[in-house]
Amino acid sequence: MGDKKNKKKNYYLVDYENVHKAGLNGIEELKSTDTVIIFYSANADSLSFELHHYLGQSKAKVDYIKVDTEGKNALDFQLSSYIGYLIGKDEHCKCFIVSNDKGYHNVRDFWLKRDAKIRMIPCIKSQTNNAIIKKNELLEALRELPLSAEEKEEAAEIVRKHIKVGAPQLSQLKININNELIHAFGTDKTKLIYYVVKPLIK
Repeated sequence: MGDKKNKKKNYYLVDYENVHKAGLNGIEELKSTDTVIIFYSANADSLSFELHHYLGQSKAKVDYIKVDTEGKNALDFQLSSYIGYLIGKDEHCKCFIVSNDKGYHNVRDFWLKRDAKIRMIPCIKSQTNNAIIKKNELLEALRELPLSAEEKEEAAEIVRKHIKVGAPQLSQLKININNELIHAFGTDKTKLIYYVVKPLIK
């Protein structure tokens, strides 16, 4: 029972055709319980000696899957299918789609509705470096604002929810947070809220 937490796995599925070497930034910070699966195709099938050396410095397990099938979006379809395989094999695992391709939003949203742990990130480092902002950090930032305790709680949850879900780019993540805050609190209150929480969104 006590070992259950240690058995949780993190999988980083890399759309190498989309992010190339930049998407692997941060791989050296991963743990031995992490697995990186690099999906590549004939359009992006070269890994330099320098990159191989870089990958070898990571404690994580690194697998490669070459997409042989030609055709538009072949890599996307196979990566998406593999996510379903991983979640079916281990419902407690966390999957990170490393890509800037917005087409994966549908895959992410499908699994989020089924309580799977899945995020989209532009590179591995954005997960290892950012993690989820703690609720008390947000509430501390909101402390001096002229809002009720309930409003502060709601604002904090909105920010944390979007960071947990993620976005292809940091700029888009900030836009998503701002838009939902406006929907919940209106423009004037959002300006106050966003001003104090923005430095925490990295």
